[in-house]
Amino acid sequence: MPRKPPPIERQLILACDQRRKYGSRLTFQVQRSAYIGDLENVTLMLVDGTLATIRPDRLLEWESGKRYEIETVGFSTASEAEAAGMQMAQALLLCAISLDFGLRLSYHSHEPPTVFDRTVSTGAFMSGEAYVSWPQKIVLDEFAKAIAEPVRDRRLLLSMELFAAAALESNDRARFVMAVSALEPLAQQESMGPEVARAVDTLCTQFDADASVPQNLRQSIRGRLLQLKRESIRQALKRLCEKWFPSEPNAWQNIDRAYALRSELLHEGRPNDLDVLLHEETRSIAKYLRRIYQHEYGYPLHVLTEV
Repeated sequence: MPRKPPPIERQLILACDQRRKYGSRLTFQVQRSAYIGDLENVTLMLVDGTLATIRPDRLLEWESGKRYEIETVGFSTASEAEAAGMQMAQALLLCAISLDFGLRLSYHSHEPPTVFDRTVSTGAFMSGEAYVSWPQKIVLDEFAKAIAEPVRDRRLLLSMELFAAAALESNDRARFVMAVSALEPLAQQESMGPEVARAVDTLCTQFDADASVPQNLRQSIRGRLLQLKRESIRQALKRLCEKWFPSEPNAWQNIDRAYALRSELLHEGRPNDLDVLLHEETRSIAKYLRRIYQHEYGYPLHVLTEV
């Protein structure tokens, strides 16, 4: 159904009945409120007649900056609300890039917006925050043991940095992508052997003799051919899993599945299976990464029971 002129649309929205009952909700985070013009508890009248309200949202203790919620209301169907929510997410990101400030979207599913029926009461609401921690003696003992370790390979340190930083990401998508990315510095790609090297050199010679390929593509294609002399990241991880988890054939399957899921996210923008729970996938890959670091450093790691 085509939208009516903005004044009529706003009258229908403000009636709060079934005609424009759907809305979309986005949560985002910035470092300072000034970056979004100190807009708090402000309702914007959008050009299509819908209304968007920006209000402060709650931050967890370990998070920094300012968190906001933006609700856009005035849609007759849930699909319209979802499409408008995606457009709002894009608008926020474009605004952040144009004005050169940082912005982070918080996800509650595989898409940034959450669609809701504003005619249905949400009822009472309350929230709480809890955490578990180590006693001071254990922290000091662990730090004393860790500081005695000599500095290892820089690739190992980079992997640990990515993994430790992943836990501070505020949404499941970013947390998962960064955790799985911690595997890549560990995957030192070895040579595929002299036989493969000779075959690749033969291919390169044949390619060099073929003048039909445009000159602007030749160097790139030749470089990709030469990469065949070494393992892929996936092949390197499979080989290393035999060292890290010699009696666990499922370890490689689980790590490979997580790596494939990360590729889906990076190349498609969301997983093919929307029933995937990214926080569970992150928890699984985190257990493997901690065991890899334990193997590399040669001493047991503590396990803290989660709330």
